[in-house]
Amino acid sequence: MRAKKKLSKSKSIFIRILLLFLAVIVTVVIFYELTIKERIELAIIAEVKTVSYMAINDAVTDYLSENRDMTNDLFVISSDENKKINSIKENMFSVNMLKTNVSNMSQKYIEKSMKTDGINVNLGNFTGLNILSDVGPVVHFDIDSIPTVSCEVVSSFESTGLNQSVQHISLDVYVDIYVGNPIRIESINFETSFEIAQTVIIGDIPSTYGLISRY
Repeated sequence: MRAKKKLSKSKSIFIRILLLFLAVIVTVVIFYELTIKERIELAIIAEVKTVSYMAINDAVTDYLSENRDMTNDLFVISSDENKKINSIKENMFSVNMLKTNVSNMSQKYIEKSMKTDGINVNLGNFTGLNILSDVGPVVHFDIDSIPTVSCEVVSSFESTGLNQSVQHISLDVYVDIYVGNPIRIESINFETSFEIAQTVIIGDIPSTYGLISRY
Protein backbone atom coordinates (compact mmCIF):
# COMPACT_ATOMS: atom_id res chain seq x y z
CA MET A 1 0.00 0.00 0.00
CA ARG A 2 2.82 2.39 0.93
CA ALA A 3 4.56 1.66 -2.41
CA LYS A 4 1.37 2.50 -4.30
CA LYS A 5 0.94 5.73 -2.33
CA LYS A 6 4.55 6.75 -3.06
CA LEU A 7 4.06 5.93 -6.75
CA SER A 8 0.80 7.87 -6.86
CA LYS A 9 2.45 10.85 -5.11
CA SER A 10 5.42 10.77 -7.50
CA LYS A 11 3.04 10.62 -10.46
CA SER A 12 1.08 13.56 -9.09
CA ILE A 13 4.26 15.62 -8.67
CA PHE A 14 5.35 14.74 -12.21
CA ILE A 15 1.97 15.80 -13.62
CA ARG A 16 2.16 19.11 -11.71
CA ILE A 17 5.66 19.77 -13.01
CA LEU A 18 4.57 18.88 -16.54
CA LEU A 19 1.53 21.17 -16.34
CA LEU A 20 3.71 23.98 -14.94
CA PHE A 21 6.21 23.46 -17.77
CA LEU A 22 3.42 23.57 -20.37
CA ALA A 23 1.97 26.70 -18.75
CA VAL A 24 5.38 28.40 -18.93
CA ILE A 25 5.72 27.46 -22.62
CA VAL A 26 2.22 28.77 -23.44
CA THR A 27 2.94 32.02 -21.53
CA VAL A 28 6.23 32.52 -23.38
CA VAL A 29 4.57 31.86 -26.76
CA ILE A 30 1.70 34.29 -26.02
CA PHE A 31 4.14 36.93 -24.74
CA TYR A 32 6.26 36.50 -27.87
CA GLU A 33 3.27 36.80 -30.21
CA LEU A 34 1.84 39.85 -28.44
CA THR A 35 5.00 41.83 -27.71
CA ILE A 36 8.39 40.47 -28.77
CA LYS A 37 7.38 39.51 -32.33
CA GLU A 38 6.12 43.01 -33.11
CA ARG A 39 9.26 44.63 -31.66
CA ILE A 40 11.54 42.28 -33.60
CA GLU A 41 9.62 43.08 -36.76
CA LEU A 42 9.91 46.84 -36.15
CA ALA A 43 13.65 46.50 -35.45
CA ILE A 44 14.16 44.51 -38.66
CA ILE A 45 12.15 47.05 -40.70
CA ALA A 46 14.24 49.93 -39.34
CA GLU A 47 17.52 48.13 -40.07
CA VAL A 48 16.40 47.09 -43.58
CA LYS A 49 15.59 50.75 -44.33
CA THR A 50 18.99 51.86 -43.03
CA VAL A 51 20.93 49.28 -45.04
CA SER A 52 18.85 50.00 -48.16
CA TYR A 53 19.34 53.75 -47.85
CA MET A 54 23.11 53.31 -47.58
CA ALA A 55 23.07 51.03 -50.64
CA ILE A 56 21.04 53.58 -52.65
CA ASN A 57 23.34 56.39 -51.57
CA ASP A 58 26.36 54.38 -52.78
CA ALA A 59 24.60 53.58 -56.07
CA VAL A 60 23.70 57.23 -56.78
CA THR A 61 27.18 58.43 -55.80
CA ASP A 62 28.93 55.82 -57.95
CA TYR A 63 26.71 56.46 -60.96
CA LEU A 64 27.13 60.24 -60.84
CA SER A 65 30.89 59.83 -60.37
CA GLU A 66 31.07 57.66 -63.47
CA ASN A 67 28.83 60.02 -65.48
CA ARG A 68 29.88 63.50 -64.40
CA ASP A 69 28.63 65.28 -67.54
CA MET A 70 25.28 63.53 -67.58
CA THR A 71 23.51 66.11 -65.40
CA ASN A 72 24.32 68.85 -67.94
CA ASP A 73 22.14 67.11 -70.54
CA LEU A 74 19.01 66.62 -68.45
CA PHE A 75 17.49 69.99 -69.40
CA VAL A 76 18.09 72.04 -72.53
CA ILE A 77 17.95 75.84 -72.15
CA SER A 78 17.03 77.59 -75.40
CA SER A 79 17.61 81.28 -76.10
CA ASP A 80 16.83 83.63 -78.96
CA GLU A 81 19.22 85.66 -81.09
CA ASN A 82 19.51 88.26 -78.34
CA LYS A 83 20.53 85.55 -75.87
CA LYS A 84 17.27 85.83 -74.00
CA ILE A 85 16.04 82.56 -72.51
CA ASN A 86 12.74 81.54 -74.04
CA SER A 87 12.37 77.90 -72.98
CA ILE A 88 13.71 75.15 -70.76
CA LYS A 89 12.98 71.67 -72.11
CA GLU A 90 13.49 68.30 -70.51
CA ASN A 91 15.78 65.97 -72.44
CA MET A 92 13.61 62.85 -72.27
CA PHE A 93 16.33 60.49 -73.44
CA SER A 94 18.85 61.60 -70.81
CA VAL A 95 16.23 61.70 -68.05
CA ASN A 96 14.95 58.20 -68.87
CA MET A 97 18.51 56.87 -69.03
CA LEU A 98 19.24 58.34 -65.59
CA LYS A 99 16.06 56.92 -64.07
CA THR A 100 16.58 53.45 -65.54
CA ASN A 101 20.28 53.16 -64.74
CA VAL A 102 20.01 54.45 -61.17
CA SER A 103 16.98 52.22 -60.49
CA ASN A 104 18.79 49.10 -61.73
CA MET A 105 22.02 50.01 -59.97
CA SER A 106 20.25 50.73 -56.67
CA GLN A 107 18.36 47.45 -56.86
CA LYS A 108 21.58 45.49 -57.41
CA TYR A 109 23.31 47.27 -54.52
CA ILE A 110 20.40 46.50 -52.16
CA GLU A 111 20.30 42.84 -53.19
CA LYS A 112 24.06 42.52 -52.71
CA SER A 113 23.95 44.14 -49.25
CA MET A 114 21.10 41.93 -48.08
CA LYS A 115 22.52 38.66 -49.42
CA THR A 116 26.16 39.26 -48.50
CA ASP A 117 25.93 41.09 -45.18
CA GLY A 118 22.37 40.59 -43.96
CA ILE A 119 21.39 42.87 -41.09
CA ASN A 120 22.55 43.17 -37.49
CA VAL A 121 20.23 44.30 -34.69
CA ASN A 122 21.21 44.92 -31.09
CA LEU A 123 19.30 42.79 -28.61
CA GLY A 124 18.21 45.87 -26.67
CA ASN A 125 16.19 47.08 -29.67
CA PHE A 126 13.77 44.18 -29.20
CA THR A 127 12.60 45.58 -25.84
CA GLY A 128 11.10 48.70 -27.38
CA LEU A 129 12.73 50.86 -24.69
CA ASN A 130 14.69 53.91 -25.84
CA ILE A 131 17.18 53.54 -22.98
CA LEU A 132 18.14 50.09 -24.26
CA SER A 133 18.26 51.05 -27.95
CA ASP A 134 21.48 49.88 -29.66
CA VAL A 135 22.54 48.15 -26.43
CA GLY A 136 23.48 44.51 -25.93
CA PRO A 137 24.86 41.75 -28.12
CA VAL A 138 24.27 41.87 -31.87
CA VAL A 139 21.77 39.47 -33.40
CA HIS A 140 22.48 38.65 -37.05
CA PHE A 141 19.67 37.98 -39.54
CA ASP A 142 20.03 36.57 -43.04
CA ILE A 143 17.49 38.46 -45.13
CA ASP A 144 15.51 36.96 -47.99
CA SER A 145 14.27 40.03 -49.83
CA ILE A 146 13.08 41.21 -53.25
CA PRO A 147 13.65 44.96 -53.78
CA THR A 148 11.96 47.10 -56.41
CA VAL A 149 13.33 50.60 -57.08
CA SER A 150 11.96 53.39 -59.24
CA CYS A 151 13.14 56.98 -59.78
CA GLU A 152 11.72 60.33 -60.81
CA VAL A 153 13.59 63.48 -61.85
CA VAL A 154 12.07 66.64 -60.37
CA SER A 155 12.92 70.21 -61.38
CA SER A 156 12.11 73.26 -59.28
CA PHE A 157 13.02 76.94 -59.47
CA GLU A 158 14.04 79.43 -56.81
CA SER A 159 14.31 83.17 -57.30
CA THR A 160 17.59 84.58 -56.00
CA GLY A 161 17.49 88.16 -57.28
CA LEU A 162 15.98 90.59 -59.76
CA ASN A 163 17.32 88.73 -62.76
CA GLN A 164 18.49 85.39 -61.40
CA SER A 165 16.83 82.06 -60.71
CA VAL A 166 18.29 78.75 -59.58
CA GLN A 167 17.05 75.52 -61.08
CA HIS A 168 17.24 72.62 -58.62
CA ILE A 169 17.27 69.14 -60.14
CA SER A 170 16.46 66.36 -57.70
CA LEU A 171 16.31 62.60 -58.04
CA ASP A 172 13.48 61.04 -56.03
CA VAL A 173 14.00 57.33 -55.31
CA TYR A 174 11.04 55.11 -54.36
CA VAL A 175 11.80 51.73 -52.76
CA ASP A 176 9.54 48.74 -52.17
CA ILE A 177 11.18 45.72 -50.48
CA TYR A 178 9.40 42.42 -49.89
CA VAL A 179 10.91 40.55 -46.94
CA GLY A 180 10.15 36.84 -46.55
CA ASN A 181 12.74 35.84 -43.96
CA PRO A 182 13.23 35.72 -40.99
CA ILE A 183 9.80 37.23 -40.31
CA ARG A 184 7.23 37.36 -43.05
CA ILE A 185 6.56 41.02 -43.82
CA GLU A 186 4.46 41.92 -46.82
CA SER A 187 6.54 44.90 -47.91
CA ILE A 188 8.64 47.81 -46.69
CA ASN A 189 8.08 51.11 -48.49
CA PHE A 190 10.09 54.30 -48.23
CA GLU A 191 11.47 57.07 -50.39
CA THR A 192 14.50 59.33 -50.40
CA SER A 193 15.70 62.25 -52.49
CA PHE A 194 19.05 63.51 -53.81
CA GLU A 195 19.78 66.91 -55.31
CA ILE A 196 21.99 66.11 -58.28
CA ALA A 197 22.41 69.48 -60.02
CA GLN A 198 21.87 73.22 -59.81
CA THR A 199 21.76 75.72 -62.66
CA VAL A 200 21.87 79.50 -62.25
CA ILE A 201 19.71 81.19 -64.89
CA ILE A 202 20.42 84.88 -65.53
CA GLY A 203 17.86 87.04 -67.30
CA ASP A 204 17.51 90.71 -68.15
CA ILE A 205 17.76 93.32 -65.45
CA PRO A 206 14.46 95.22 -65.36
CA SER A 207 14.66 98.93 -66.07
CA THR A 208 12.18 99.70 -63.30
CA TYR A 209 11.75 97.99 -60.00
CA GLY A 210 9.27 98.92 -57.32
CA LEU A 211 7.93 97.51 -54.10
CA ILE A 212 4.30 98.13 -53.30
CA SER A 213 3.64 98.28 -49.59
CA ARG A 214 0.26 97.72 -48.03
CA TYR A 215 1.07 100.55 -45.61
